[in-house]
Amino acid sequence: MDDKSIPAYRFPSTVIVIDDDATFLTNLSLELDEGLAYRLFDSPKAGLEHLQRRADHVHPYQRSLRPHQETGGWPMRDHLLCEDIAALEDVVTDPMRFSEVSVVIVDYVMPGMNGLELCQHISNPYTKKILFTGVGDEKIAVEGFNKGLIDRFIRKGWHNVAADLNQSIKELQAQHFQAASRLLQQSINGDAAAFLQDPVFIYHFERLCEEYRVVEHYQLCEPNGFLLITDGGRPHRLIVLTDEDLRVQREVIRDQGGPEPLLDKLASGSVVPYFWRCAGYYRPECLDWEDSLYPAKVLSGAQRYYVALVAEPPLYRELGWQIASYRSFLDELDATLERPPV
Repeated sequence: MDDKSIPAYRFPSTVIVIDDDATFLTNLSLELDEGLAYRLFDSPKAGLEHLQRRADHVHPYQRSLRPHQETGGWPMRDHLLCEDIAALEDVVTDPMRFSEVSVVIVDYVMPGMNGLELCQHISNPYTKKILFTGVGDEKIAVEGFNKGLIDRFIRKGWHNVAADLNQSIKELQAQHFQAASRLLQQSINGDAAAFLQDPVFIYHFERLCEEYRVVEHYQLCEPNGFLLITDGGRPHRLIVLTDEDLRVQREVIRDQGGPEPLLDKLASGSVVPYFWRCAGYYRPECLDWEDSLYPAKVLSGAQRYYVALVAEPPLYRELGWQIASYRSFLDELDATLERPPV
């Protein structure tokens, strides 16, 4: 998978900072980017215990991958198949998803356990680690980096330490979700996921997320695309179809004896269908088919994409989903003792 690609899922996650100097932690909290979820620990033992508790949490990729029943005797790496990518949708009803620790920032010199020793005890392979060092610790930090114990090291005395730290957090959080969703993404049919790596689509996707303040996304199918959630918890469904997808849709409509005007609409390429009541495809009971068509924006990348954004799809209202918002999570986090007031 290319470095520049859209992960199968991503949502705001938590950064853990561990340093035995409580005053330093408080001052650092003033420098962290606004809108970042973080927890501060002035005890390496308490920080590690928190990380170990979070290690038992079921990760989103584990919801969608399960052993295939007909692969007995094969290596375990061949057992995992993408059985139900739609299970990613269920993640948005879990208010604890934002507690997933994507980055740990740890001081090197601490009583009882130094930073590298602590990093050795972090069990989640996708958690990224930044080591804070002093002037005399850089050689040790380089050694830790070369051994894969840490992903970055930053010297506390740098004049632009806050800017470097915030940039590193942003980059490592992105890498966290790229790595965590890689197995899931590799299990999806290549053609169905090709748009995730297409620069034309990626550019459109990023601009769309900026415009609508989207902070989390989950790849879905039938139809292909994403569930997008804003920082306030509003859902949107992004439909992404290719010429082949539209051909299949028309073929299903013909097989189901669908109306000719519907076929003509889809053949024009000006609209995309979202038959949410019928698992993504037309059925004779879709009498209100005109309400299931959405204006399409055509993107010309490696292939043509027909893209439509459905604001607050009725599907989630019918399901009665209560989507926990990141904004609410931050409000609750601010009220805890682990995050000192700013």
